[in-house]
Amino acid sequence: MDAELPYKIFKLLWFVAYMVFIYVAFGLVVERFSTKPDSQLKAFARIVCSPITRPVARYLAPGADQRRLLWISLGIAAVLLVAFRIAEGALRPG
Repeated sequence: MDAELPYKIFKLLWFVAYMVFIYVAFGLVVERFSTKPDSQLKAFARIVCSPITRPVARYLAPGADQRRLLWISLGIAAVLLVAFRIAEGALRPG
């Protein structure tokens, strides 16, 4: 097995966590500044963030506020970003 393979895997996982962080941050910005409840932009942001927020929503009370759900999802994404960066640094070859 290639010695760089675990490093490359954690680098890829870091990039995916970074993308998740950006998507959830986009959802938070839209929720904050879009004032119309039936806004198409808000609906789009919720669809984009739904693969991320749906697993988190299972652990919250039914009918939880969308902003709270997004903040918790953003925190989880930030923790994953840091964890994958630390793991990547520990496995860096050379």
